[in-house]
Amino acid sequence: MSALEQWKPVYGYEGIYEVSSHGRVRSVDRTVTYSGGRVRRLKGKVRRTPLNQDGYQVVKLCIHGKCQTRYVHSLVAESFIGARPEGMEVCHSDGNKTNNHVANLRFGTSSDNELDKVRHGAHHEAVKTHCPRGHELFAENIRKSSAKRGWRQCLACDRARAYLQRHPELKPQLQAVADSYYQTILEERKTE
Repeated sequence: MSALEQWKPVYGYEGIYEVSSHGRVRSVDRTVTYSGGRVRRLKGKVRRTPLNQDGYQVVKLCIHGKCQTRYVHSLVAESFIGARPEGMEVCHSDGNKTNNHVANLRFGTSSDNELDKVRHGAHHEAVKTHCPRGHELFAENIRKSSAKRGWRQCLACDRARAYLQRHPELKPQLQAVADSYYQTILEERKTE
């Protein structure tokens, strides 16, 4: 059973918008006076939060005729956790960019955010199975120095590039040289 949904004002938009502990955003009931003196009563409603190109929920907030698109997870964290410390980002603990419940959000460094992506299998390096030349990326064919940084770099291709630096006349044959190193790694793997 989930906790009761709480609503708090959106910082900088107090009296106009609120954000909930479950990651929803709404406008509030209010009275607006237009420049001609006309007064209008506006009924609050839950706002649409479409996904942007990176898969995060966003919402368009307007005040005094100026509109701004904001990340929903940032609004939730700012209202329920507090001001974002300098150099920190809002991290989704479960790796789901659309789960903007306050219990799923925390502040962390950019590095923390990248490690979360690796842990949840969402990082582009973590899901890479083959190098651009088609060599499978298994433990023996990944550069150890790159693996320590969370990268998946093909050892066979790396060795081929190093060899071609000493033999520049063979540069057009990069694929063949890399394939040769890959075959050697496969044979070493079989004998172990």
